Amino acid sequence: MSNNYEKILRSGLSFLLLFLFSTASESTGHSDHTGLTTEADLQDPQTVEKIDVNWDSRQEGSFLGVDDIKIKYIAILKDDERGAVVISNGRTESYIKYKELAYDLGRQGYSVYIHDHRGQGFSGRMTENRQMGHVWDFDNYVSDLKTFYEEVVSRNEHSKKLLLAHSMGGGIAALYIEKYPNDFDAAALSSPMLEPATAIFHSDKAVCGAVKVTSRIRDFFIWLFGIEPRYVLGGGDYENTPFAKNKLTHSEIRYERFRKRYDDNEEVKIGSTTSHWVAYACDAAKKARENAAKVTIPVLVLQAGEDTAVTPEGQNEFCENLKAGGQNECDGGSPFVIEGAYHELFIEKDEYRIPALSKILDFFSAQSK
Repeated sequence: MSNNYEKILRSGLSFLLLFLFSTASESTGHSDHTGLTTEADLQDPQTVEKIDVNWDSRQEGSFLGVDDIKIKYIAILKDDERGAVVISNGRTESYIKYKELAYDLGRQGYSVYIHDHRGQGFSGRMTENRQMGHVWDFDNYVSDLKTFYEEVVSRNEHSKKLLLAHSMGGGIAALYIEKYPNDFDAAALSSPMLEPATAIFHSDKAVCGAVKVTSRIRDFFIWLFGIEPRYVLGGGDYENTPFAKNKLTHSEIRYERFRKRYDDNEEVKIGSTTSHWVAYACDAAKKARENAAKVTIPVLVLQAGEDTAVTPEGQNEFCENLKAGGQNECDGGSPFVIEGAYHELFIEKDEYRIPALSKILDFFSAQSK
């Protein structure tokens, strides 16, 4: 009897949440997508099994990126799809973090492609210490994404190819659509790293210049003597931060689910960045902002109102520069702000996640009209 009561209670809570979001969506100007998973659903074994079944249908593969680094990826293809969504994930992330989002996108009729960026997830590393967040050249991320697009995504016919990116992946995506304007039909950038902030590398805008100088000097000695890159000052190996101390999401159940996946897969654990990564991240973000006017496809920028990993100023500047070019502008003219949300919109509490995903899905749907 108690189990039946709990199921009824969860169903009632889910219905109430969706009703409230539907009401809120009328004031925010986007429709509600009632098929999206809720936090209550994640406590329902049947829903969790459906998410797992969808994930088990994935295809896994790899390709060689720049300097023959092995890049791992997954694809979940749908019959009679509305299009394909290519996900460019954030720093430290692996595709295993995206099980719930892949399920939600699949229920909306989209095929999903995700690759793990070089130096993280299941992909190859450039350092002996596998937990170092490192890249020799930020453009390598862009080149790898291009190879992924050409060798994997384009092997299949899709009516629409849509780019969905988060955090560091958003910075990479911005650089990509500036360089390759004709590959994707539209791009949605969630909390894009268009200017890094304190939480992303234990530093801030004020030290970008200093880190750039010191890392360039160290680059010379690495080249000359083969020295291993070093963590940025204050950085170190992977730490499982308790939920109460995290500033990434307000959702405890989603936070614990993603942390468990990392605990179960030792090889995907990533610690802090190297000073080299910080310097090149600063350069790449600046380049993405300055070249925003080169973007010709529809682009949506979602801004988390309480983000401590990336700055709103960088996202605002990107949209301002895009509009100043006179040929295009961010959807709505400026970033779409999810007030009160932390950085991780895809694993946030329902009150933030559902409006964010609804906005993205409406944006993608509009490209098919």
